[in-house]
Amino acid sequence: MLNGHPVFSFNAGGTLRALIACIAVLTGAAAQAQASLAQHWDFDDVQGTALPATLNSAPSGLLGQWGSAVFGTETSGTGALRIGYMGTAVAYSSAAVNIPSADVYALTLSMRAWDIKNGGTAYAASTRPIFNFGFRTGAGTATSGASLVADLQFSATAAGIALVVRDSLSNFAVGTLPAKLSGPLNITLKIDKRVLPNIYTVSYNIAGAAPIVTSFTAAANSASNTRTVSHAVLAVSGNFPGSTNTASAGPNVAPEIDSLSVSYNELPVADVPAANGRPSRKSNLLTFLDGNPLQADKPTVGGPALLLMGGGAEVNSAFAAKAFPIINGGDIVVLRISGSNGYQPYFYNTIVNEMPAALQASLKPNSVETLFVDTREKANSAYVVNSVARANMIWIAGGDQSAYIENWRDTGLAAAVKQAYSRGAVVGGTSAGMVVSSEWMYDPGALLAVTSAEAVANPYRPSMILSTSKLFDLPLGFNILAEPHFQNRDRMGRTMAFMARLRKDARTSTIYGVALDERTSLFIDRNNIGTFQRAPIVDGKAAGDGYILREDRRKTTLTQVSAGLPLIYRNVQRVKLAPGQTFDFARGLSAQPALNLSVEGAVPANPY
Repeated sequence: MLNGHPVFSFNAGGTLRALIACIAVLTGAAAQAQASLAQHWDFDDVQGTALPATLNSAPSGLLGQWGSAVFGTETSGTGALRIGYMGTAVAYSSAAVNIPSADVYALTLSMRAWDIKNGGTAYAASTRPIFNFGFRTGAGTATSGASLVADLQFSATAAGIALVVRDSLSNFAVGTLPAKLSGPLNITLKIDKRVLPNIYTVSYNIAGAAPIVTSFTAAANSASNTRTVSHAVLAVSGNFPGSTNTASAGPNVAPEIDSLSVSYNELPVADVPAANGRPSRKSNLLTFLDGNPLQADKPTVGGPALLLMGGGAEVNSAFAAKAFPIINGGDIVVLRISGSNGYQPYFYNTIVNEMPAALQASLKPNSVETLFVDTREKANSAYVVNSVARANMIWIAGGDQSAYIENWRDTGLAAAVKQAYSRGAVVGGTSAGMVVSSEWMYDPGALLAVTSAEAVANPYRPSMILSTSKLFDLPLGFNILAEPHFQNRDRMGRTMAFMARLRKDARTSTIYGVALDERTSLFIDRNNIGTFQRAPIVDGKAAGDGYILREDRRKTTLTQVSAGLPLIYRNVQRVKLAPGQTFDFARGLSAQPALNLSVEGAVPANPY
């Protein structure tokens, strides 16, 4: 037992029969135990030869498989970190753990005794041996960064092998193992995601020595707090010493991994009692709250409004000058399925500090709450419905619009957004949040996103999927097809192809393509006037532009909109907006000149 949880490790001679027997026990009388074995990989290969093909293939979720061989690396001698294969290249590998979302994950690594003379003092700091094991959200190609949940790093120093736990924000020093081990090492990294911030626990023991257990608390705003564990990982870098390390006489014994095992612990969902006038909620609904837990009953001023952003950095001025006066010091709710809680300090402090000093006290939000609504059950829960319906602004983070549509459509959450909007709230979002705030939504599901060239070549290709109904039914979003990351991802041809489809299929008589580059926004007020804004210049680079595409009933022609044939769609008007410029969606007019664009079987040249 390590820290109260079974450690599933198998010695070098362990057989598949023994592993199956262990699983049978787990599914029988021991099934009541909290911890369950999810995956086990046995890397035993004393001679350093390649693993059998069945143990060295793309992850399939079956026991005993690994993503690819993880190579040892060394520049002199013959020793190396041995994980089934002796090689000469720095390597990284991962394998899907294929388990449901859980509360506690544990990754246990078993290693043979090593002897690295003088702790690697013969190596420069940049080339001392390092390897990691831990958890990520996906396969990834690096040992840290956007997909890292947490890992444990082994690094050779003059004193020995330093152990450090890492997540997306922090490094936690665990301790130092000796350069020479007296016996095999078993070490477990456990991540407890029941509480926020996450708690990381390292349990380890060397044969014949007493176990050591050390715990660390993640930073409050660490992205790891909200990342889903999906992959177990191993990474190798640096130069593991060979048999001729000049730091000391005599042969070295390089680290060698015997096995890696994942266990998990899924606790039952409990009821969190009602408090502060809010309904009770289930413990698996992840929430963050800054400010007053008692909801405000402050009226909005001058709403409703729709705020769309094209992705990348947010446009602070659109919130400070346009949205916050309407919010009037009420409550803000951020909706998302995955990601972090970064909007908490942004809305509660950053935007407030950018407003005139005389307005800061009165317009500071009563509260900012982030809700991670990743199932339809949560979207129908009383807690979510209450928080959303009473909000004065609902902001939808970037992410996957198809996941939003699947989990939120025809739920209490969707109805609550419409209810808040009807009270005068500001509703909107960035990137995928921008898409689902409009009437016509690109909904690719599991298909790869269609490119402009693909859309123009065949506007009826299978990936050209527009949602069949609205998500939130917001009148200010009617007739709008929203495209974020516009010029950055060259989406002019795709947008025009979607517009042609909507008209050809007689799904609408009026269509506006609202296309925003990254770090830009369009604020549509209750009179249907959209005002364009940009984020400030960063590192000498200005934000992009905003575009409104519209048809001219006298000039626009649908010449060829057919399955399997390239699109021919002529004389669509393109209005390009600069900061402060507007577009009247009620009348389809702008003071800015319009450029006629045509698709002649290929993406328009220089359409921006």
